[in-house]
Amino acid sequence: MRKHWFFDFDGTLCDTEADIKAAWRAAIRGLGRECPQFDRIYRTGPTLDQVTYMLFDDATPELVARIRELFGPAYDASGFPNTRPYPWVPGWLADLRAQGCSLYVATNKRWRPLEALRARLGWEDVFDGWYAFDMYEGQRLTKAELLAHAMQTRGIDPSDAVMAGDTAGDVTAGKAAGMYTIGCTWGYGSREELEGADEIYDAGRFSQEGR
Repeated sequence: MRKHWFFDFDGTLCDTEADIKAAWRAAIRGLGRECPQFDRIYRTGPTLDQVTYMLFDDATPELVARIRELFGPAYDASGFPNTRPYPWVPGWLADLRAQGCSLYVATNKRWRPLEALRARLGWEDVFDGWYAFDMYEGQRLTKAELLAHAMQTRGIDPSDAVMAGDTAGDVTAGKAAGMYTIGCTWGYGSREELEGADEIYDAGRFSQEGR
């Protein structure tokens, strides 16, 4: 069994969508614009830049920057009232820990809300490391780069590491970093986009075991 497990946060460990969507709506209001296709097009999982280009046909780098300025404060100040772990996640993590595995979070989420959520959930001691794409000054790492950096700094051999996530981006990043990949179907990606993963996990595998 591979001993080093990396987890995406949104849609893999926690259901965060309601709070993220509320912050997106606040950001769009702050722009003074309308986005009637929001509910049809919006997806949790891709980066803020990617979602901006999905939502707005006239998106520019300047619009992305403005949305980032509006989204961050709205999300960070929300208190994340609707965010909670999926019911089977605590048991899954406890089982892996009992088997001697080390546990890490690697996410496209910004460090500031991730740090706040870590404290709110009482997860400071659950994971051995937390990695956000913007936590290194002057750098904005892709998830593949983030995973590679985390493993390098901790002396982890990618062949002994797992990346678990709910979107194709998680699978692609894990494979690019040389890791075993697990697609989690309970999150925000489709089962079809996870077919490239080495293994697929459904929520039923945990409930059937009484978690």
